[in-house]
Amino acid sequence: MGEIGQKIIFAIIPILFTCVVYLMNALSTLQSNVNTLQAKVQIVVSADNKQVTNLDAALAREKLRQDLLDSVQEINSRASQNRARIDVLERRLDILDKTLDKLVEPTIKK
Repeated sequence: MGEIGQKIIFAIIPILFTCVVYLMNALSTLQSNVNTLQAKVQIVVSADNKQVTNLDAALAREKLRQDLLDSVQEINSRASQNRARIDVLERRLDILDKTLDKLVEPTIKK
C-alpha cells in the first residue's frame, strides 16, 4: 500500500496547489473590491459616519426645484387665464340665451 499511497499523494498535490492558487486569487479579488468600496464610501460618508454634502448634487436638486416651481407658477397662471376666459364665455352664453328667449317668445305668442 505504500506505493499506492505515494501515487495518490502525488496525484493530490497538483489539485491542492491549484486550490491554494485559486483561493489566493479570490482573496486578492475580494481585497480589491473592499478597497474600491472603501474609496466610494469616503465620497459619501465622512470619517465620523456623517453624510458628506455633494455640491454638484445639491446644485442639481436646487435647479430641479426651481424648474418645478417655475412650471407650477406657469400652470397656475394659465389656469387663472382659462378661468377668466370661461367666465367671459359663460356671460356671453347667458346674454345669447336671454336674447334668444326674447326673440323666440314673440313668435310663439302670435
